[in-house]
This record gives sequence, structure tokens and C-alpha cells, in this order.
Amino acid sequence: MKKIIFFLLVMGFLVGCGSSDNGVELISPGSRTSAAEIQADFLNYSGTAPILGQLKGKVVVLDFWATWCGPCRMELPSLVKLYNTYHSRGLEILGLSVELNDSKPKDFFRQFMGNYGINYPVGLASIDTLKNYGINPIPSTFFIDKSGKVALSFVGVHPEEQFTSAVEKLLAE
Repeated sequence: MKKIIFFLLVMGFLVGCGSSDNGVELISPGSRTSAAEIQADFLNYSGTAPILGQLKGKVVVLDFWATWCGPCRMELPSLVKLYNTYHSRGLEILGLSVELNDSKPKDFFRQFMGNYGINYPVGLASIDTLKNYGINPIPSTFFIDKSGKVALSFVGVHPEEQFTSAVEKLLAE
């Protein structure tokens, strides 16, 4: 019995002290595919709308979400924190709402962004962009490396630590 308890304690210690990458494994650089260009009506971005081709050399997080999506709202504080922490080091976050055809006024979205402190560009994704990324369940998040290739994608809610781990790994490449 003592051996079993000892074994369980050791296994618990090993699992609890595993690697610090939080289970995030990027797609190997040679297996990555180019990210599809995005089209969106940006709500809080002055000037020319950001496109991926202009963001090469930066790590880009594309977050597909909706204001009515509870899990999406749960991740917003983590994305704001990521942007605040890593933007100066080369991170761009683009929030792409799937609500293009919901007929809500732009002021509705601007108020929503203000309520959540969203300080990165947010737009209403075009139907073509949603199709190109195969967006069905949300939230869906894509991590794009500095060369414009998809290095990782998440579907559903993920802990902040996994977002941070992915961004740090990509910034280090």
C-alpha cells in the first residue's frame, strides 16, 4: 500500500511540474501553411484596414468571436492583457467578429469594446474570410508566425497561459 501511495505522489509531482509550455505545441515551420488574407470592416482602426500581408515580420493572433458568445467574452480579458504585454515586442491581435449580418449598429460594437477595454483592432469579418478560415464554432483563434503562416489554432475557450505560451514561442522564432 505504501508503494502505491508513493507512486501516486511521484506521478502527481511529475504531472504538476511538467513543462512550462502549457501543452502548446506549434506546427513545425516546414509544415505550416500560409494564412488566408482577411477582409473585414474595422470598427476602431483609423486609416487603411490592417491586412496580413502588411503585418509580415510580426506575430499575429486572429480571434474570431461574437458579442453574444459567452466563451468568447471569457477570453477577451486575456487577449487585452496579451496585447498590452507583447504589442511593443511585435504582436498584433485582430479581433474578427462573425456578426457581419446581425444588423447591429457600429456604436453597439464600440460600446461593447469599451466595456471590455479592447484596445486592438476589431472588425466585422467578411463571409469570404469566415469561409477561408473554416469558422464554425467560436471562439476560434489562429496564431500566425512572422512569415505569415499559421503556426497554431484553437477552437473553444483556452487558458490565458496557453495564449501566452504560443505568443512567446512565436516571438522567439
